[in-house]
Amino acid sequence: MKRSSLVLFLWIVFTNFTYFQGQETSKYSIANDSINYREKVFLHLDKSYYNAGEDIWFKVYLLNAASHLWDAIRNVVYVDIVGPDNKIIDFKIIRIEDGIGNGDFALPSDLNGGGYTLRAYTNYMRNFDEAYFFRQQIYISPLNFITKSTATALDRNDQVESEVLLEGQMPDLQFFPEGGHLVNDYFNRVGFKIIGADGRSIDIEGVILDDTGVQITEFTSAHLGMGLFDIKPVAGRKYTANILYNNKKYSYDLPQGVNDGIVMRVQELRDYYQINIQTASVKGLNGYVLLGSQRTGTIYNAEINQDKSVAVFKVDKKLLVTGIAQFTLVDEKSKAISERLVFYDDGSSSPQIKIIPTSQTSTKNSTVELSVELDSQGKEISNFGSNMSISVTDLAASSPREHQSDIRTYLLLNSEVKGKIENPGYYFYSEDPKRRQFLDLLMMTQGWRQFIVNDMPRTQGDSFEFVKEMGISVEGEVRKFHNPDRPDVATVKLTFQDNNLMGRLSVKSDEDGRFKFLGLDITEDNKLAFEMVDYERPMKEFAVHLDSIRPAPVSSLKREFRLMDATGFEQYLENPHARKGFDTNFENEMMKLIQLDEVLILTEGRSKKKEMDTKRSTNSIYSSVSNTVDFSEIRNQPYPNILAALRARVPGVDVYGGFVTIRGVNSMNSERGTTPLFLLNGVPVNQEAIENVPVWEVDFIDVLKGTRASIFGSEGGNGVIAVYTLTGKELKDQKNRVVGNVLNYQGFYQPRKFYEPAYKNDGLGVNRKKFSTTLHWEPTVKMDTSGKTKVIFPTGTKSSVYKVVIQGITNDGLPLASEAVFEVD
Repeated sequence: MKRSSLVLFLWIVFTNFTYFQGQETSKYSIANDSINYREKVFLHLDKSYYNAGEDIWFKVYLLNAASHLWDAIRNVVYVDIVGPDNKIIDFKIIRIEDGIGNGDFALPSDLNGGGYTLRAYTNYMRNFDEAYFFRQQIYISPLNFITKSTATALDRNDQVESEVLLEGQMPDLQFFPEGGHLVNDYFNRVGFKIIGADGRSIDIEGVILDDTGVQITEFTSAHLGMGLFDIKPVAGRKYTANILYNNKKYSYDLPQGVNDGIVMRVQELRDYYQINIQTASVKGLNGYVLLGSQRTGTIYNAEINQDKSVAVFKVDKKLLVTGIAQFTLVDEKSKAISERLVFYDDGSSSPQIKIIPTSQTSTKNSTVELSVELDSQGKEISNFGSNMSISVTDLAASSPREHQSDIRTYLLLNSEVKGKIENPGYYFYSEDPKRRQFLDLLMMTQGWRQFIVNDMPRTQGDSFEFVKEMGISVEGEVRKFHNPDRPDVATVKLTFQDNNLMGRLSVKSDEDGRFKFLGLDITEDNKLAFEMVDYERPMKEFAVHLDSIRPAPVSSLKREFRLMDATGFEQYLENPHARKGFDTNFENEMMKLIQLDEVLILTEGRSKKKEMDTKRSTNSIYSSVSNTVDFSEIRNQPYPNILAALRARVPGVDVYGGFVTIRGVNSMNSERGTTPLFLLNGVPVNQEAIENVPVWEVDFIDVLKGTRASIFGSEGGNGVIAVYTLTGKELKDQKNRVVGNVLNYQGFYQPRKFYEPAYKNDGLGVNRKKFSTTLHWEPTVKMDTSGKTKVIFPTGTKSSVYKVVIQGITNDGLPLASEAVFEVD
């Protein structure tokens, strides 16, 4: 390597070359995030190792990909869990306000163990490569007492088959010539990366041979399967790399050398990056342009205007911000020829956060107080703003910081290159003096993105295929009732619950019956009521077909965890032995709880009549009724309002043209005329209030006539119509049905509050969380203007060592990440 560098230096010294230092002479520019306004999503999870039956808690950060700032407008983020078989097992829609949101998943207790992936994205991000979606791998340990009769046996067979398959697979060794191509008769620097069949890096040694069997050079991986070597290929020759791995010999062909190519070499010096360009073409470099760009846009743009074969560019580091910089050489026809990525770190872009426990050791059944402070390093702080989240987990369920990806590593590194980065925290937090050297090696290999300038979004004509969303979109089609394959044209009226308020909207369908409502702030399991109007008359017979909200398709992901046991994951844990003990305790408690739940379900039972009597006695003064209409079978039928549902169902009750009368009741002189008395859950209301009650929320209606209505005196002289609605729990327990014009629809997820135990109560709720490795989760932590705050939470009932992790973003778009440890004794 030293020899080739010396040769390159002498060659430059004794050859005519062109030298550039930051001229803005080019008419060319490069596509970047600031032009196409990309987005980044990051999820802070409470941990990455779970038991089946546990809860996953997460905070969502939605940021501008260029500035890392958030928008003040409302947004929508989709979060799902992808199983080992690439199938989505759960799916949430998260409301984003000021760039943040939060949610959770309740993991089923019968999940198979293995590696799962949490995926997050916006609808707009679907215009770009799925590689830009947020992904984080988690491991889920199964409850063996549930899966032992079925899943465990299957898992064991799959594991054996996987082990045999993996054992026979060839390691994946790839070569990355600096700049893009091997150029014959020039010294080329080549990076390489090798991963095993299980998707993890391996360490190897090997040799490079030419096609005559002559050894050219040796190579050895330096870090996580990555390394580099120098080679001067000869035109007409082919080259092979031979390695020995697990006592087996493997051979790989190097890229074929080209005669008319470009050699690019990038060197980081104290104050600038030096980019050396050489060409084997007789045409020279005249008209070529070197472009430098970062997520914020173009930072460097210089054109070669002399007919030389060598050019040296000097890019001042003051032009860069912390993160990946991309240097691309384009020819006179604007075609990308060579490319190289580097990572620049100015060492001061990310504020440091200190987490200070009031005591390093706390007692059980008490509280912990943490002081969270911005490390000002003696500088005065004012008007500091940030939004953070905090997780406190047992050290047994956490992994070393060097193995993790946090908001800093994700925004500055993971989200800027394609593919999974192994141990991303190493490149930011390791004390290894070779850390920066290996980070540059990562840029040469995994960060090698050939001609990324062509990575453009998908569009339909002049528009993006997937639009930005400010709320839930409800789309569908009006169809003829007796011929549901044929569309119908109508004005579609929608009634829905919007942020605890009743909302009403209308839109006319197109000639194909299509309609769309945008930006609705509706929560999950909402019921939407549709009414069709044709020439201002209600259409009594129609069909509504709604498009369901579907997650983005899952491509075949190359997962880090291939086997169905924890052996591959335990190397990432701080204390695998303690983790196994925790798994056993959690499983024992879950066994008791599931058995108890089964007993409770078997003993539950109440009749509908008793439920009605209970509501009457609680809300009304009457004891006997003339007629009762149970809405359990009709609440999902296409009635415009609940009074229309009474028509022809109660003898003597007439509903016509907005008027309601009860025949057989003598009308009394009153302001009400012949209108009966209306009660809503026992409270007198007017007819308009009754008509505004959604049909799907009605439990039952009582009608009182004659002497049965006399208990209300003169007010009941025209009869009484008493409406009772479903309680919140009853609404939640309804089966998801799609009947008539009342449809269930998925809206924004309503996040749960993290469980805070009441230690004096030994009931079911305490046991459910007693052995969870997450002690505390707080999705919203904000500092005051001086850069300080306090976090207080219960210590729990278990003696252990806990890790505190804080992540967040400042108002200026700078990522925050910090960790601390304390003990509960």
